Amino acid sequence: MDASLLCTICGIANARRCVTCRSAIYCSVECQQADWRPHRLLCRKFKDLSTANFSTRPSSKHYLAILFPMSTQSPRLVWVDSKEDDIERGYFNPELDSILHIPGHPQYIGRNLLCVRGNSLRGRKTNRDTLNIWYLDHDPIPGLTTNQSIHGTIPTLIGDTWGDFIWKGPLVAVMKVGNEYDPRLLTDMTLTGYRDAIDYLGYYRDTYGSMIDGIGMEAFLAKKILAERATKVMGVRINCLGDQASGQPDMVPVLVPKTHPLFNLEGDDPFSIPDRLKRVWVAKAYGGKPKSDSGGSPNHARHDLENPLARLLLLRTSVKDGKWEGLSPWWHDPKIGSILVVAPRNRHVEVSEVRALCDFIREKVSPLMTEERALTPGGQQEVLAAISEENLAAFVNIKLL
Repeated sequence: MDASLLCTICGIANARRCVTCRSAIYCSVECQQADWRPHRLLCRKFKDLSTANFSTRPSSKHYLAILFPMSTQSPRLVWVDSKEDDIERGYFNPELDSILHIPGHPQYIGRNLLCVRGNSLRGRKTNRDTLNIWYLDHDPIPGLTTNQSIHGTIPTLIGDTWGDFIWKGPLVAVMKVGNEYDPRLLTDMTLTGYRDAIDYLGYYRDTYGSMIDGIGMEAFLAKKILAERATKVMGVRINCLGDQASGQPDMVPVLVPKTHPLFNLEGDDPFSIPDRLKRVWVAKAYGGKPKSDSGGSPNHARHDLENPLARLLLLRTSVKDGKWEGLSPWWHDPKIGSILVVAPRNRHVEVSEVRALCDFIREKVSPLMTEERALTPGGQQEVLAAISEENLAAFVNIKLL
């Protein structure tokens, strides 16, 4: 780890670079998950450029930038030329005429510039370099429409933010060297800068500015939102058999940023049994490939990703066609792997309560879910009646004796 590397998501030092693009920086897998939805759009493309040592750079005056196109639904990496100012020698501006234009509108369109020097939401109040976001004037211009790369997907690129501004036309994000007022030189864009651009645009409020940097941070709503979202809560990682074989415990407490998609974009599928016990939890698979020695059988690889504890929590008590439905369809694959468990309402989740609930389901609930009960009228109700806070409390008390 490098103490000078600050996490793209939370600003903690001693973070590590993304192993693929080597541009974004994360202190934990949970922070990487929080950034993955927009990051995946450019991660591999950035790697391809860097692996080739940026050999596609048109000239020494071209720098890597990020274009948010008006009419397509994904940002993209572009090379932007730079031009020295005719009067102030040593001062360079990006050449954007070929990018910031509207098809069928040959005349010059005025531009606006947003300067981003930090990201308070991510714990980085001052960045090393300055992010510049250029966009077109929003006066009535034929063909100037809502930017699809920002607003056009479901969920949108800024779908979990709190801004109210609709961005129109193309936007370009470039990086300038240093953090002083109006830096003179350009440098290549990073994917941490990409994250900052998304946050700045997503948390931008008309007439106030962005909540994450500049005067917009001083508004009452901005302070309230930052106080709520720029922190972490405790979650639990339930490790699969393969991770346990690597020396990790079956359950591990983890700090999860409140900007993680499970708290908003993906938190609409609570567990069945915990929800009945007023534990409103949701889960996300960590992903990853099966771990097996060279020459290992495919069955062994599948076994590595098996997760018996996760299966207990994911168990459903519904009956269909005389059979218990078991896991939800998207969890039916035996290769569940390790999963992250959090409470969408930003409540801490402790290892002890997850373990107690797993034990309760294994010893008191699952044994009741027999084939006979699935076929018997009232059998499902017997199982549901056993899933009560009183029975869970009694079970935990007996375990503690």
